[in-house]
Amino acid sequence: MTLHLVNKDPLASNALSDCLAVLAVTEEDAALLLIEDAVNLVLQGNEALHGLKHPCYVLQEDLQARGLLDRAGNGFIVVDYSGFVKLSLDYAKVQSWG
Repeated sequence: MTLHLVNKDPLASNALSDCLAVLAVTEEDAALLLIEDAVNLVLQGNEALHGLKHPCYVLQEDLQARGLLDRAGNGFIVVDYSGFVKLSLDYAKVQSWG
């Protein structure tokens, strides 16, 4: 059980694509959490997550800071800081991609 954290903008880093490649072959209970500049993925919509079989969370405070809260539609689960903490406790490992 791994929670994967991505914090880099998908256009500025390979972190997201590398993480998604691992998640594509991962059968374990896993999830993706987008924080900091990685929340810009919501601008691409859920097409960027096509085929992802694991839940994808985005941090509410980072969406708000970038004026993107209303863009986090289908495919994304918005969590606040307490939700972030809960996720980190729910998963046995946290893997950061940056």
